[in-house]
Formats: sequence, structure tokens, C-alpha cells
Amino acid sequence: MTDHALPKLRDNPRLAELAAFPFDFDVDRAAHGHVEPVRLASGGPLTVVAGDDTGGTYFVCADGCVLHADSEGGACLIGTSVDEALEVVIGLADWGAFADLTPGDGAERILARKAEVEDELREHYGIDDEREELLAGLGLPRRTPMELVSMLHRALTRTEPDHVLLNARELNAYRFLHDHDDLPPLWEYLGVDAGGFAEPAAQPAATWTRPALAQGRTEAVRVALIRRLDAFVMNQSLLGIPGAPGHLDTSPLRELAEEFEHLGDLPQALRAQRLYTALQDTPQERAAATAIRDRLEERVRRAPQVPVVG
Repeated sequence: MTDHALPKLRDNPRLAELAAFPFDFDVDRAAHGHVEPVRLASGGPLTVVAGDDTGGTYFVCADGCVLHADSEGGACLIGTSVDEALEVVIGLADWGAFADLTPGDGAERILARKAEVEDELREHYGIDDEREELLAGLGLPRRTPMELVSMLHRALTRTEPDHVLLNARELNAYRFLHDHDDLPPLWEYLGVDAGGFAEPAAQPAATWTRPALAQGRTEAVRVALIRRLDAFVMNQSLLGIPGAPGHLDTSPLRELAEEFEHLGDLPQALRAQRLYTALQDTPQERAAATAIRDRLEERVRRAPQVPVVG
């Protein structure tokens, strides 16, 4: 996919100035990188192309899609190309205010939201003449708000599983528009049929991940497991045993480590195993868990490095 607008922004100071203000797509901020080191869960490459004035960053992925990451741990696709992302950013000033809308919301609601958002912006600075000049200079079409919301919605729905962003140090996933603190059961998250299983919640993770892997849904499995591990890291009470206050069932962590290792994602396997080891009660349990942790640490040290940005 060819992008025509980005070279024009880089070569034309006036257009770059307009993109940076009032539309908050600042190509000069690309040199600063992101606020923290990040990487894609899939291991794919990322290129920083712009930033915004709140510490957010625009990345281009290997398939040309544009991923926006904010400074508070949220990330989502906003366009399937840089040109498309710029159409959204310019055409929907403060595009994040439209992220909850879909084409099904209809023209009346979309137009009302646009009027509300942009009238508030106009109280502080101009956007209309600036929009016309920037679109003309970049050679981008003038689309209706309904078209732009449709483009944004299409991009948003493509974020998971292939474009999930991780903190490169902690390996936790950035949020996608909403928190994942209350995750559905793993089989529901992966869309696996739990019919025929007595007490599906008691089944090991492999019961649900292996069928999905067999269908080639590697990234869907990876993201589901990362989200599950993130939830346990943030809230260990999720491991609590009903009717036994203060006691934890840590077996889901060991299962996660095994599934990540089966998937070939050794860093996430080590992350799960480290937490599992830290939560063991007896010296014997800790010794056995530590041996597995040490083995994974050695494998991670020897493994090829995944591209990191920032």
C-alpha cells in the first residue's frame, strides 16, 4: 500500500505545521520516540512516524496500518494506511472522541457528536480553514463524517490480535479502548465451543488454546493468554480459592507458562513462571518452580531479540 501524504508532510514545513496544530499529528515528534520502550506482541516491526502533544505516538506497522499509543497505556489502530489515518485525524478533529461510534449509529448521532466536539474546539482555535488547506496540500479527499467514522471503526476492529502493543520491559499489553480487568472465560475469548465439558472453568488452558492453534489462530491465542496473565499480575485475588480465604490456586499460572512455551513465546512464559514461583508456599514447591524458571531464563537469554521501539 502506497502512502502519498507522509512524504509531503516531511518535505513541506507549512503542511507539517498544520498537521501538528490543530490536528495533533506532529512528524517532528517522531525523533523523540515513545514515552517508554514498546514492541508488538506478534514481534513485528514498528516505525515511529509522528507524535501528539500528550505524549502519544503514531507507529506504522509492517502491513502499513497506523497504530496510535497514548501515554497512559492504551493503543489502537486508527487507519489501514498513513493516508487513511491522516484522513481520520484531520477530518475528525480529536478523533478519540469518536472511537465509541460505529456506522450503525447513524448520520444523526455522528453529526451531532461532530458538532459537539468541533464547536468546543472552535472556542479556542480555528479548524475549518486549516482543514481545507491541509487536505488540499496533501491531496486527500474530503469525506463525510459518516465515511470517516466507518474508516476509524474498521481500523479499530483490526487492532486485535495482530497489532497488540506491549510494554517492552514488563511485557504487559496496552489496553484496547477499554480495560481487560474482567475478562471472559478463556474459551469465550477464543470463541472455542465449551459444549460437552463439565465445569469448563476447571479445564486446563490447553483445552481451549490447542484447538485455536490448530486452526492457525496463533496471535489470537497469544493475546488471549497475555490478557489473562496481565489480569493475574494486576489482581492476584483472581487466583483465590472459593471458601478458602488467603489461599491461592496458582496452577493457572503454571498452565500459562506451559502454553506460552508451547507457543514459542519464551519471554511471556518466563513472566508467568516468575509469578508462579514467587507465589509458592513450601520450600519444595519453590525449588521445583525455580528450576523451571532458571531454565526459561537461560532459553530467553539465548533467543533472538524481538524489535523494540523507544
